[in-house]
Amino acid sequence: MRKMLATVAAGVILAGATATAKEAGALPRIGLHAYTKAHATNPEPPKLWGGPLVVQGTQKHGAVQWALPGPRALDPVVFGTPEHPVGWEPAPFPLIGVPPALRGERNGHYTITKRPTPFSDWRAISSGTLTMRLVDATAIDGATTKDEVDFVAEFDAPDGSHHYRVVANKPLPHGFGYPSFGGVVTNHLLHGATGIGTRLMPTEFSYAAFWAIGDVYRDGKLVNKNQIVHVMVTEGVRGRGWRLGMDGDIHGAGVVLHLMVPPYQASPKGPVPAPVRTGYVPFPAVKKALKKARMRIMKIADEEARQAALAAWQEKRAVMQKAMKHLTHLMHEGKADGQPFLHVMFGNVHYEVHR
Repeated sequence: MRKMLATVAAGVILAGATATAKEAGALPRIGLHAYTKAHATNPEPPKLWGGPLVVQGTQKHGAVQWALPGPRALDPVVFGTPEHPVGWEPAPFPLIGVPPALRGERNGHYTITKRPTPFSDWRAISSGTLTMRLVDATAIDGATTKDEVDFVAEFDAPDGSHHYRVVANKPLPHGFGYPSFGGVVTNHLLHGATGIGTRLMPTEFSYAAFWAIGDVYRDGKLVNKNQIVHVMVTEGVRGRGWRLGMDGDIHGAGVVLHLMVPPYQASPKGPVPAPVRTGYVPFPAVKKALKKARMRIMKIADEEARQAALAAWQEKRAVMQKAMKHLTHLMHEGKADGQPFLHVMFGNVHYEVHR
């Protein structure tokens, strides 16, 4: 069963621990694994100084930015170069690092991931509501936690085909490849160069974030139970054309709430492949995004710049054509049920913070 689930998840993102040491050429075990493991068994993790801190958020109704699957450009600050690679932490892709074998290369530099990810430059729009109450009381990982999570988000698929409800109320007291800070963390840098969370997001300041166990409902029916749910309220990380920035592009403007449900369940031994049964087929929206991107490229006046942009676009298209063909095959065989992850962003949330 676990092997079948990993195969399903591979339709859009490469799942499972197979994309770790073997594909990385048995590179040394780097990152925060040892630190996190050392804290995980602490029966009395320390309290947050000055805490607890309570964060509440509400979006009664508003737009939701739905991240479409696509390749992610690789920041040399985070991933280095083919001659000096960094950021390859062994973990199911794309939860932390990226194995060198999954990195595209051109002219001595990394280009994009060879697999689609939840962190593309493409989006679709829907609408949704959200209520959240977080308590940050525990400072760092341990066997127990006094942090609290009460989170409910509802939103529609971009094409209106389905309605989703994501519920989370069980904070993860400790992480697996990086710390969870007891489940809830406030006022902290995450992602990117930090190695806390996926490196495919840029390094970003998070006003509040949590990792928890939750459930996903589709059209009122429970489709994924005990799923990993990650939410963070961060500074803005998107630029013109909704391009996901690299570390050098982030300037601290804006506030966005990210809801990420990766295709994994939590287990005592780490993440277990469990594609989200969204039922949503992103192919039409992805093709539309590719077409719009090419139209913008063809308007570039400088010939050299236009050809460089076109080469990058062709690389992205090749990745998506392969992924879409594979997922279509799996869906025809009844082994896949749409886009296997959720990454949606809420930008109209009202926040209250108090101690």
